[in-house]
Amino acid sequence: MDIITKSHFEQFKKQYGYENKSESDAFELFSIYCIVSKYIKTDTISQSLLDDLNVGNGGDWGIDGFILIVNGKIVTSQQEVDDLLIANGSLSLKIVLVQAKTSQNFNVAELGQFLDGAEYILKDVLGHNDLPSCNEDLIEYRNLVKYIYSKSADFDNGINPLFEIYYVTCGDYNSQADFVAKITKTEEIINNFDLTSNFKCHMLGKKEIVGYYKDTKSKIEVDIKVDQKISLPEIKNVEQSFLCLIPFKEFRKLIIGPDSKIIHSVFYDNIRSFQGENSVNKAMSESLKKGDINLFAAMNNGITVIAKGLITTGTNVHLSDYQIVNGCQTSNVLQQNLNIPNIDDLVLTVKIISSKDKEIRDKIIVGNNSQTEVKREQLVALLDTQKYIEDYYNAQNKYEKLYYERRSKQYRFDETQIPSYKVITIPFQIKAFVSMAMGEPHKVSGYYGSIVEQFDKNGIRVFAPETNPALYYTSALACYKMTESFNNNLIPRKYKKVKFHLLLAFRLMCEKDSQPQFNSHKVQSYCDYLCEILCDRNRCQKGFEAAIKLIDIALTREPKDQDRMSKNFTEKLFRLSFQVNEKKNQKK
Repeated sequence: MDIITKSHFEQFKKQYGYENKSESDAFELFSIYCIVSKYIKTDTISQSLLDDLNVGNGGDWGIDGFILIVNGKIVTSQQEVDDLLIANGSLSLKIVLVQAKTSQNFNVAELGQFLDGAEYILKDVLGHNDLPSCNEDLIEYRNLVKYIYSKSADFDNGINPLFEIYYVTCGDYNSQADFVAKITKTEEIINNFDLTSNFKCHMLGKKEIVGYYKDTKSKIEVDIKVDQKISLPEIKNVEQSFLCLIPFKEFRKLIIGPDSKIIHSVFYDNIRSFQGENSVNKAMSESLKKGDINLFAAMNNGITVIAKGLITTGTNVHLSDYQIVNGCQTSNVLQQNLNIPNIDDLVLTVKIISSKDKEIRDKIIVGNNSQTEVKREQLVALLDTQKYIEDYYNAQNKYEKLYYERRSKQYRFDETQIPSYKVITIPFQIKAFVSMAMGEPHKVSGYYGSIVEQFDKNGIRVFAPETNPALYYTSALACYKMTESFNNNLIPRKYKKVKFHLLLAFRLMCEKDSQPQFNSHKVQSYCDYLCEILCDRNRCQKGFEAAIKLIDIALTREPKDQDRMSKNFTEKLFRLSFQVNEKKNQKK
């Protein structure tokens, strides 16, 4: 590995806590991280997620990373697919596979095995039974791919999935005839399956993968010309704010990339994703097609842009780290109608606000979305409860220092001080809390927003203001320690299938007294006891060993895979833990 690649690679290993992994294993994770970050720019890629995406463990068909992106979100379960279908009304799928080698050259045999693996994935969808055996992680992803294809009637606009694969090494790729021939042959086979809208094989050498890694650190920046702007009244903690009239030829720089596709990452804080051809969006599109450009501008409510950095020089406005918090629907409709004559002359009313203050940004986001029907779970990051949890994490100085990410990538530029593997994202927090504290690990297989919404429907709030924040921290700490144990091979990989039940089992086998009510004054001492175990290496390991034994007993009595995420399996853990603890107490 050359010195430049190694420098970035070592930085990644330190940032994600992979220093103890072998170079080849860590490089697989490094490559997966770089490539998944190309597709998912708005979400923090956690250590736990990277481990889920890594299927390279022998019997992997040459596939080290398996990434399924549905409606712009990474999915690892059927329930997540169902939740996203309900939320959006259709499915858009990207299948992304990764093979990564630390070798200095590209190997045509390794590429051939990888291409065969890609081919097998689609043959499996077609029902071929003569495929090679593979490991359990790959089997799960194969089943998930087949499940998504079973919903093909719901594919967005009837478009088949994109299928892209990446072969990564530390060398330099030259387009040699034998490589090109293998790739071309696989392209022909896959295209004949008629299961994908596009198949592409990317060959990444050291320069390309380092470039991908650098892109994960870069800010979103743009320069636009604004001839007409009015300064808004002075606002506390707002550096600059303008009301502008901007022609689309300039505004498009904020929302459309060089490939003429929408830049999804700038709409993260807009809360609602593009709703497709609903009545409002259809009407907007029709007005453009009729040539009513001026009428479109008059009918539009305006767009709001928030930027952390804003520099004005004459008519030039430089924006950095910006988000469009109101205008997702308008922007997407405009992008879909780029071929309309004179569309660049369309003038939009745009508010541009520059503030580095999180509280101000939150208030602006809520204010700009309050006129639209927005599910409460979609505003979860802005609730006062979230701020209270974040404050608890920040004040924690007795146990392991973790960092609660209330807003996506809020620690992105603090990486020299804050390692990524210690950042607790909202999805991570929800699944840990629901599994361990609420005792319902069978309910965490879905998309995290839908998990919250389902509890809400039953009158239960995952983020209730009266809940002692120590429970959130303790459940996250347990999940963090469990992930660490998986990484260090202290917990066998096979238990990843039941990792959220393992969290509950740890609590049941380690708690001294029954868990108190969430608002009880006894919560802190209860959590302190568990945290002391978790922060003591030997006691923590013994705790997870006891949890594994409990899981093993339950699995022996409930061996079928489909029962592992059932309510019945959870109830069995509670009953068995009571019996085991009763026997222990009798021996005393």
